[in-house]
Amino acid sequence: MSRASLLPSLALLALAPACRESAPPPVSAPPLAAAPSAPARPAADVKWGVIEGRVRLVGPPPTPARSPTTGTVVSVCGEETEDRSLVVGAEGALAHAVVALASGADLPAPASPPADPVLDQKKCVYDPPVLAARAGATLTLRNSDPLVHNVRAASGTNRAFFNVAMPLEGMSTRRALPAEPGLVPIRCDIHPWMYATIRTFDHPYFGTTSQEGRFRLEVPEGRHTLVFWHERLPQAEQTVEVRAGERVQVEQAWKVESLK
Repeated sequence: MSRASLLPSLALLALAPACRESAPPPVSAPPLAAAPSAPARPAADVKWGVIEGRVRLVGPPPTPARSPTTGTVVSVCGEETEDRSLVVGAEGALAHAVVALASGADLPAPASPPADPVLDQKKCVYDPPVLAARAGATLTLRNSDPLVHNVRAASGTNRAFFNVAMPLEGMSTRRALPAEPGLVPIRCDIHPWMYATIRTFDHPYFGTTSQEGRFRLEVPEGRHTLVFWHERLPQAEQTVEVRAGERVQVEQAWKVESLK
């Protein structure tokens, strides 16, 4: 796409009302502790174990809602986009669920800290629809579409923690996430069906489930409480004892009747 051909799109972007919003699915989470003021202890002489397992939805999932696209978007993204707030695979495998330790700020730092998050815009949806990250981490934003998008992140009562226009295919930029842990909803004002959610933590012991509903956390030995979070399901917890060199298997399942 030439820069000259982008001018009409950029003009539309400038005129797009900054407060136009869609009606996203409900997102809720309990209050999270503030980020620690002191760094975690070094990992020297720490003995490690692994918590791994699977997250499932029991019962036939509902058919995903579909939203019509408009205008020139149709040629790139099709006439409809599919809601990705609930992605269920074979045998109820639940993708994009967040799994984290309930308390990890005082634990030794892991040898391999989590990578900074990356959020792409592909075929008029955010990919992935859910991210887990450290509070204050740097978020990389990409636009893989030959379309104008914008990325607006909210934080608490601040409905525009940042708002970035991304008019070029292949464009990439970086923005810092809020320093306080919590939920960061992401929206596109130009295409109101686009949304994603980032859950941030004051520690590095977190992850999201794969397309097969699998997760893996390497943790110090000891007793740990796991928190399972999904924006459309009630939060769940399980406590496990992890010994050095041991792999602890955990399965979390929700019944489909629990969906919001």
